[in-house]
Amino acid sequence: MKENKKSPRAGSAWRVVSAVFLALLLVAEGLLLFQVWKLGMLPIKFLIPIFVIVLLIDIPIVIAMFPRTGRWQKHRGNGKRITAYVLSVAIAAGCFFGWKAVAKGDQTVDAITKVPTVAAQVGVYVLAENGAEKIEDAKDYTFAVTELRDKENTQAAIAAIEKVLGSKIKVVRYNSLDELAEALYSGNAQAMILNVAYAGLYADSDKYSDFTTRTKVIYKYNVEKMVETQKKPSGNKNEPAKPVESVEETPFIVYLSGSDTRSDTLTDSVSRSDVNILAVVNPETKQILLVNTPRDYYIFNPAYGVMDKLTHCGLDGMGNSMEALSALYGYPIDYNAQINFTGFETLIDSIGGIEIYSQGGDGVHLAPGTNYLDGAQALAFARDRYSYADGDNARGRHQMQVITAVVNKMASGSIITSYSSILDSLQGMFSTSMSSDVVRRLIKMQMNDMASWNIQSYAVTGYGGTDSTIGGMAYVMYPYDDTVAHASELIGKVLEGKTLTNADIAS
Repeated sequence: MKENKKSPRAGSAWRVVSAVFLALLLVAEGLLLFQVWKLGMLPIKFLIPIFVIVLLIDIPIVIAMFPRTGRWQKHRGNGKRITAYVLSVAIAAGCFFGWKAVAKGDQTVDAITKVPTVAAQVGVYVLAENGAEKIEDAKDYTFAVTELRDKENTQAAIAAIEKVLGSKIKVVRYNSLDELAEALYSGNAQAMILNVAYAGLYADSDKYSDFTTRTKVIYKYNVEKMVETQKKPSGNKNEPAKPVESVEETPFIVYLSGSDTRSDTLTDSVSRSDVNILAVVNPETKQILLVNTPRDYYIFNPAYGVMDKLTHCGLDGMGNSMEALSALYGYPIDYNAQINFTGFETLIDSIGGIEIYSQGGDGVHLAPGTNYLDGAQALAFARDRYSYADGDNARGRHQMQVITAVVNKMASGSIITSYSSILDSLQGMFSTSMSSDVVRRLIKMQMNDMASWNIQSYAVTGYGGTDSTIGGMAYVMYPYDDTVAHASELIGKVLEGKTLTNADIAS
């Protein structure tokens, strides 16, 4: 009987095909492993098991692709080869998708840590009943402006309007925002030019609180510029703030700001800040202190050299708010992080919601016991001040409750595989002055030890009144100096490595 032998050429062809599939698999796995390593968030204790698992998967696939004995070939060797090819393609596809997802997460970290670009938006306002619908309709109008606020952008907007109209416009200058609005209301000017962020100041004014409903915008001019995120603090106990690179060991302070905007981008981040919380972090002791300062707190505004509401400091950038809070508490602030309303909701939803425990008395938002909140519910809980007798103080407490719940959720192992997608979901709505390296190292530190944090919170308080602000006479909260002093004392303890107790907060 003639012996049935396989053609050497056929065996060589199989080896070539196997080499191609193996190369595809190794390239895909290599790309994924390199990108995971490059991201710098996974500790070695996770990287080594991943490498071992990949190796254990590859060994039987390689054996099936390159059988070493003729006996193998006689027993459905080709079928096993084909099975190995299918597996290698499936694994390679999964690796390519994983590589793409991790690379996107890497890009997101870079995006949220770059110096943000702000579109300073200057609007042309007319009365709501005015027949003008576009800037061309206002060619013969008298335009009221004030160059005491945002002079550079106002002048740029005037130049842009004149370019559109092809002629000079009549401009009358006023000394304050109140005079500006009065000129429009009285008819002394048919239009006014003002930065959209500053127009929000009228909401706090007793006389012009109806500005939003009584006017309309017929033209907007955008100016992109880099945000000044850090100014030299004044009146500190310590040296001016410097970037903290050894964040795994060195305590640092982060200014957490909640922009009162609602959009898919922070390009309009020069705005009033509804949330003003200092997070004092000691990574060695795993201690976090959250210090809330009410938005209406009457403090020194460094940009204008006058007493003003804290929320107005944000109109001149994050650096101005940081300098104001640094002077108030006497400690330099190392970093800032800002999120807007849309980003806040997205963050809560992306981590699967949060748990807030209430003992009762939390108005319409919470029932006694454990409450599960999604993004929209958490935002409503964190923003409401009108349902509570102590208004801003209640809102501050709720904001710190929400932040505590978010930190606890993100510090747990339940979302260990979701850090990249969580960061990606926030792109454009969250920014921080931390370097990308610092963000990666903090995430890596947390994933490495999965430590729980001792989170304590304290809110400074005050009493209400009416006083002069950069937006005119408005409601303000005068500080209780003893609460400011106590907050400063608590900050010092955390920075010194002491673990805070409830008694420390209450004393």
